[in-house]
Amino acid sequence: MANAPDLSRVTPEVADWFRDRQHSLHIGKTTISPAGHVVDWVPVESQGDGRLASPPPSTKARVEGAKKDRPTTYADLDIGEDGPPGHVPILRPDPTKLSGEQLMGHSSKRGGLLVNMNRANKQPNDPNPTGYFHATSSETATSYGCEAWLNVWDPGVNLPSSPGDDHSISQTWLQNYQTAQTHSMEGGLTVDGGLNGDLASHLFTYYTTNGYTGDGNNIGGYNRLHDGWRQYDASIYPGIRINGSSTSGGTQLEIAIKFQLWQSNWWFGFNNDESGPWIWLGYYPATLFNDGLRDVAQWVSFGGEVYSALANPCATQDQMGSGRHAEAGWSYAAYQRNLRSQSDTGGGMVDLSAVPEVDAAASTCPTNEFTIQCFMNSGSGFASYQYYGGPLV
Repeated sequence: MANAPDLSRVTPEVADWFRDRQHSLHIGKTTISPAGHVVDWVPVESQGDGRLASPPPSTKARVEGAKKDRPTTYADLDIGEDGPPGHVPILRPDPTKLSGEQLMGHSSKRGGLLVNMNRANKQPNDPNPTGYFHATSSETATSYGCEAWLNVWDPGVNLPSSPGDDHSISQTWLQNYQTAQTHSMEGGLTVDGGLNGDLASHLFTYYTTNGYTGDGNNIGGYNRLHDGWRQYDASIYPGIRINGSSTSGGTQLEIAIKFQLWQSNWWFGFNNDESGPWIWLGYYPATLFNDGLRDVAQWVSFGGEVYSALANPCATQDQMGSGRHAEAGWSYAAYQRNLRSQSDTGGGMVDLSAVPEVDAAASTCPTNEFTIQCFMNSGSGFASYQYYGGPLV
């Protein structure tokens, strides 16, 4: 059983938020993962209206990918003891690592506005995304989901020491901008000491219903910091730690991620075995979104994100992926392979046909800190794939 956090060490704002959050969960048991993370177990029926949806049909995640000259292995997760029958795991955040300002920072992943600068609903009063850097590829297309395989690294962050909470992310974005404020849903891997409590890679999900202007219950946020996410799987959850990292010049550690709109819910899937089916962690009810992502995504993107809280973000040495630039290629740079978008409501997938971009924040710096190389519809086993990263030569 975990000890209760010392709320005297946090601001009143964070203490009140944490008490309210914990009270709303109806916790039946608390366990500690092997890596020391606190997991609360809640009754399945205590989530939302008490009626958990059924996931998409079980399909294998296998695609023609790794070859003998490109050795890969599957990632291991920080899974501890089981919870009580009929309960699902929810990661407990450590409130002592969050100030009020940092909590709002986690609750407003504003860099998502920067990766889609040409969206139709861009507004002058959108939140300021200063400090975010991206190396991405994107495609404007009707989409009902997406998927990819990612290699796992342990990027260095807070380099040099930052006054805020830097992070490094490998992810996908699904956005809809038919509404006045952008809707976005995101998932992948993040290294973020404040959010995760350590500097290992963790699986994450994020959503916003209001263009990143601020989050709260059924409005937006990471993982299950706020209400909105519905946990389905009894072992794997948003925020879980990924053990290990790829080896520079050697075997690549991989996971796969997938979003799928199914029966009015946006399901998030995980896989670490190409021969096995998707593991459905849970979902965001599409009813969280007023129009927009309720029905469809209009834009799909994959790539990396770095955030630096330095007064001059251009001075950051935070690493994206392995820290190596895209040109380093196989087994040295970060990659995402078999990039696919869901083209219909039945689950049909097509290879991504995206164009690369390094965002405006990076271009304001004296040198290009982060790079990307795309190989769309390559004809190889990796199909549509890309390398990206930086700032190391």
